[in-house]
Amino acid sequence: MNESKTEKKKKIIKVFVSLNREIIKTELCCACGACVAYCDGQDFNVIKMEDFTPQYKSNETKRNCTLCGMCYSICPQTDTLREELNESLKINNEIGHIDNLVIAKTTNSSIEKVAQDGGIVTTTLQYLFDENRIDAAIVSFYDKDLKPSPKIIFNKEALLKSAGTRYSISPQILPLKDLNKISQEILMDKGINEVDQLRVAFVGTPCQAKAVRKMQFLNLKPAHVIKYIIGLFCFENFHYDKLYELLEKETNFKPSDMKRTFIDKKFFVQTKDDKEFEVLLKNLDPAVRKNCLNCDDFTAKYSDISVGSVGASKGYSMIVIRNKKGQEIIDDLLNNNYIEKSSSPIEDINEWIEKKKSLFKRMISIKKKK
Repeated sequence: MNESKTEKKKKIIKVFVSLNREIIKTELCCACGACVAYCDGQDFNVIKMEDFTPQYKSNETKRNCTLCGMCYSICPQTDTLREELNESLKINNEIGHIDNLVIAKTTNSSIEKVAQDGGIVTTTLQYLFDENRIDAAIVSFYDKDLKPSPKIIFNKEALLKSAGTRYSISPQILPLKDLNKISQEILMDKGINEVDQLRVAFVGTPCQAKAVRKMQFLNLKPAHVIKYIIGLFCFENFHYDKLYELLEKETNFKPSDMKRTFIDKKFFVQTKDDKEFEVLLKNLDPAVRKNCLNCDDFTAKYSDISVGSVGASKGYSMIVIRNKKGQEIIDDLLNNNYIEKSSSPIEDINEWIEKKKSLFKRMISIKKKK
């Protein structure tokens, strides 16, 4: 007897069992939190994020799975929706669609003091809050041991604590799972009646930006509240425990005694008593996440704007503008003196942009060879 089309379609839907087998168990999971945020956001009560790993809450909750397959579809590590996203975002190569490039830095001295490079991400969020274009932002914070964690903030006063670069993963999409738990008091303070009206800016790595775009393409809650995606250049990310175990061996300092870490050809560690150590990046290779070794997105091609240090002079950031929304933000930042462009002369802007694009492609080539 011939199977119906509906029966055939049901057979090819991949669900969390498939995600677990193909992505999570093979260490390709990037711990973005999208699967858990979607599932918990619908109150399905099936999976959780524990130790940066999506997993069933219990054997009992397995039975709650609706077999919708959305967790598999929105995972940035699966091949779903590739063609659809590339077409909608005009992506035809590894660096993505680029409308414009700008090198700039913040004009805010407080942000400049704590920023990793040009302070562009923090300044952009400050502007969006100042102009009432967002009600909240998803950023990451450090604890006393420099362990990052994601958080939704509702005002610009919290921004300085989120400044700087993280080198171990923060599951940025995870806070969306608790969207419906935001207090009525916060919503009223923002002048909105229900959580669906919230306007959120999202800051994340390339894989996290891709997951958000997948959710938005499928019109899935809770990603419907994200209005701006700010992507971060990312060469590779580290397992927190492995990274700081190696750094402690190299420096004899515990994470709680470290003040700051940053990469400038080498990995630098600054301690709270103002000592500085240089660590060869190759010495930290054992801590690199396996999923990063299979990633070809360095410039966060699924974002509205991408920000990083590559291609910019010291103290400045490279800004990749990918669409009209991103161009409007950067124009407003410049026109309102929130940021200032690099004063380095550019004779031929088109030639300059092509050189920067070639640089991005070389970085991706290096990344693929690791």
